[in-house]
Amino acid sequence: MITASVNSESTNDTKDVIRQYIIDNLLLGQGSTLDDDTSLLDSGALDSTAAMELVAFLEQTFNVQIQDREINPDNLETVNRISAMIGRKTVLVAAE
Repeated sequence: MITASVNSESTNDTKDVIRQYIIDNLLLGQGSTLDDDTSLLDSGALDSTAAMELVAFLEQTFNVQIQDREINPDNLETVNRISAMIGRKTVLVAAE
């Protein structure tokens, strides 16, 4: 399992961790050229079950809590959007 501490990871490192999880677990190793702006929905990589698995991974790996209302394309459609959401959440956690 991949683990990361967002406080010590740069944005690119966060994207690398997210991208590697998607390639290994959602694309089953077939997405080595996954771009940060590739739609996971349009590519078929993210369905409702995969979204729940991805959310569980993000919560555990980055020590964040993702609310049900946040599980939507605005936050989960691309590696860039996922990374941005994680960035916002870690800033909020650090501020508390």
